[in-house]
Amino acid sequence: MTHLLRVARKLQGSQLSVQALSRLASVCLFLLASWADGSRLPLVALQGALLALPFTLMESLIGRPISAGLLPRHWDVESWARRAAAASIPPVAVIGCVSAAVALPGVTWTDRLLMLTPVLLQLPLEGAFWAMAHTRTTSRANLIPQVVAAGTIVCGLVFALAGVRVDIAAVPGQVAVLAWLLATRKRLTAGAVRPGYWASVRVGAAYFVTASVDLAYSVALPSVAGALAGPEAVIVLRAMDLAFGPFHVTLSATTREDVVLGRKTRWINPTRLLTVAGWAFVSAIVLFLPWVRGLLADDLRRLGFLALAAFCAYKGLLMFSTWLSVRHMIWAPPRRYVVSGIGSRVIALGGLAVSVFWVDRTEQLFVQLLICEALVVAWFAHRIARTAATPAAVPLTEGTSVGAS
Repeated sequence: MTHLLRVARKLQGSQLSVQALSRLASVCLFLLASWADGSRLPLVALQGALLALPFTLMESLIGRPISAGLLPRHWDVESWARRAAAASIPPVAVIGCVSAAVALPGVTWTDRLLMLTPVLLQLPLEGAFWAMAHTRTTSRANLIPQVVAAGTIVCGLVFALAGVRVDIAAVPGQVAVLAWLLATRKRLTAGAVRPGYWASVRVGAAYFVTASVDLAYSVALPSVAGALAGPEAVIVLRAMDLAFGPFHVTLSATTREDVVLGRKTRWINPTRLLTVAGWAFVSAIVLFLPWVRGLLADDLRRLGFLALAAFCAYKGLLMFSTWLSVRHMIWAPPRRYVVSGIGSRVIALGGLAVSVFWVDRTEQLFVQLLICEALVVAWFAHRIARTAATPAAVPLTEGTSVGAS
């Protein structure tokens, strides 16, 4: 029993458990919408894609500056995280509304705003996660996404049975965790200062710019897919991402571990090996078990073998480009990484722009994704090969400019 409790505590403190619960919550909402709330399935699919905004933005504004050693020593970390999250809410709201208008022009403004509510609430929660992981313990910080995910699953089931729209199932858990965070926040210590809103964003500006360009592509992909091939393309893209859920759990865990460990991270570790195995396992299921695809969406079950193979290969290349990007971020000067990150997204967005002229089916979109991701891998490999290792970053003091090489 003691051994089981020790394993459970270790699992609770790992990023694998965080990513697994978050992915499970996303899968549950999608399946519940597919089975009990089909009219809102495109909204749930788009919401799942938009949730990349808070996760990625807060990692870039808070997690990565901490990992790179750029945080001024006299700042109150939790106040900084709250202000960075608050400054991110207006642009995320605008992006979400525009994406919903492009991808799903037939839905009402009420539907759009309700769908966006969990996305906006996730911003301060993610900010609190990174701050707590730095100031307290990883296990305590992990409770934030773990409780939100568990609450989403429970409320999703209750809402589906009660006939309530499932795209707001995350809200009760999010509000409860926000209330807990406010009730347990630490007082300002002697000598610590609360940075202004502009300074809170500026410290991670280099990583924010790169993440913003990356997110522009993440949001544009389902939006353009819906505009070119109809709402079913949005559903298929989201269903494929959910099918690759176990793979994304381990991939996200490797990314977070790399950011947390910084330059102590190693190329080959158990989590990376598990990620490769997960990609191979899920690819085999997607390719050879159509009935499993049918559990997610009928449109997905009808896709041809070559289209599915192209998407699986695309996910494999995405795995390597993600690892290359994070490694480059840790070792390269911020300004050089900005150029590399923006360059990779220019390649991806350029491919998406070209697809407007020839893509009118989901199958063609998958081929375009594969080609562009191969170019992104080659781009990062080239940039890393031409980047010399730099000394460890020195925490900022008053008057030091952020992003200096």
